[in-house]
Amino acid sequence: MSVLDPRRRRRTTLILLLLTSITLLSLDYQGFRPLNQVQSAVRSIVDPLAGSSDSVTSPITNAWRSFSEFDDLEKENARLKDELAELQGNSIQASAAEGTLRALLEEIEIDYIGGADTIVAQVIDRPSNFESYSIEIDRGTNDGLRRGMPVVTSAGLVGRVSEVQDGFSQVRLLHQPDFPLGIRVVGAGEVALARGQGIGEDLQVKEGITEETAIKVGDPVVTSGIEGSSYPPDLAVGVISGVEFDSQLLEQEISVRPVADLTDLRFVTVILWTVDGDSTP
Repeated sequence: MSVLDPRRRRRTTLILLLLTSITLLSLDYQGFRPLNQVQSAVRSIVDPLAGSSDSVTSPITNAWRSFSEFDDLEKENARLKDELAELQGNSIQASAAEGTLRALLEEIEIDYIGGADTIVAQVIDRPSNFESYSIEIDRGTNDGLRRGMPVVTSAGLVGRVSEVQDGFSQVRLLHQPDFPLGIRVVGAGEVALARGQGIGEDLQVKEGITEETAIKVGDPVVTSGIEGSSYPPDLAVGVISGVEFDSQLLEQEISVRPVADLTDLRFVTVILWTVDGDSTP
């Protein structure tokens, strides 16, 4: 008994399948009725299986689609966050620029100095050491600055030039301890000497205000401008924040709160005004 070689068997099977396929295609093309019935029967069996397959694979497909959509949503959220951060950064920069411009315009438009020549300067350095009571500005001898010139803001007096170089100067602030300043209480006419007491502290007047002088909290205080003073008259200094009576000296001691913010200086105005020789406060 002869046994077919496996390769010959596969070849024979393939030839039979090809012949069967050609026959079925020919019959289908000719509209062979029994074949149509067989196709319908096969469909009736296969279609439910396909529907079952869809019902099984549909949750998986939906889950995959949801995962893909979630990934896209995360990317979109990240993009929107980046855009929001950029907008916030632009807004902060615009606000900073607006604040700088406003501070500069305030100095340019000072109107209480009268006819004195002035020059606006930018604060370029402020020592972080709380024991230091000075700032550095971007104006110097080449801009006409001289030691002792008064320095103000649109609010009022902040100090005077203490050191001058070619391109910069140092300004001594009036809250420096023992900083001497000749003042006058508006309305009362009394002239006295005020001194700084440190950062965040009011100026103090220990003598010069007699007990008969009618003064009260809230009264404005300006520079005295007496002969030989380091400051022209009537520069705004502050307001009286406290009044005490010294029963031994029979005088009133007053506290003066500066109207200029000495802790947040960005631009200042130097008054090009000096006195010859030694001067009094």
